[in-house]
Amino acid sequence: MCGLYYRTGSQWLPACTVIFYGSEKVRCLNFHTHYPTGSPSVEEIVNLRPGESSGVLPRLYSAGLHPWFLTEMSLNSDLEWLRSYAANAIAIGEAGLDKMVNVPASLQMAAFRACIVVSEESGKPLIIHCVKAFDAVIALKKSLKPAQPWIIHGFDKHPQVAGELLRAGCYLSFGKALFNDRSHAARSLQAVPADRFFLETDDARDLEIEAVYVRAARIRGVTPEEMIAGGLGIDSIFML
Repeated sequence: MCGLYYRTGSQWLPACTVIFYGSEKVRCLNFHTHYPTGSPSVEEIVNLRPGESSGVLPRLYSAGLHPWFLTEMSLNSDLEWLRSYAANAIAIGEAGLDKMVNVPASLQMAAFRACIVVSEESGKPLIIHCVKAFDAVIALKKSLKPAQPWIIHGFDKHPQVAGELLRAGCYLSFGKALFNDRSHAARSLQAVPADRFFLETDDARDLEIEAVYVRAARIRGVTPEEMIAGGLGIDSIFML
């Protein structure tokens, strides 16, 4: 069941029943998900990693080397897999750095740098997983000066961190943390320019992207239609 409701005229409708797009440029985009729904009212960028890509590929997908699943033995073959999927991917990632996982920092950095190279060579945006490593990501962004956009997915940090990432040229993507009153995500979302963020469900099986749009719209003090009509970051990164 959908726990959020959206008002239209004198009626309150479940968020999951509301269609949020009306043209080729204005639509509901789930920027990053591990569990596609196949809903005709939603565009979904489905995350793939080595070992998850058998069968029919999603229409829109990202391909990357997640820092949780890296091993020294498989890195070369994983990179071959990534390069083979990059041409038809809409983005590279998720990839990045995570100080909370028991994977050597040197291996994480090597894989992340390799994903940056693939992003640049393929001309695809980079979706970044970052845990307690924002300084390192910002330093890389400044030193490498990539031409492709970098998007920090699952952002839930303080507005100060958001500001540092935005000033470095990054985009942010928000999801389930918007429903956690103890998270800084809502305050950060309020401060992000309308064309510098995305919305996602990530690995939350029971979270509908329409509910995320309704929540984000409430936080920003607009309607879901007004928020989507503003384009979010879609027009500046993707041609959907």
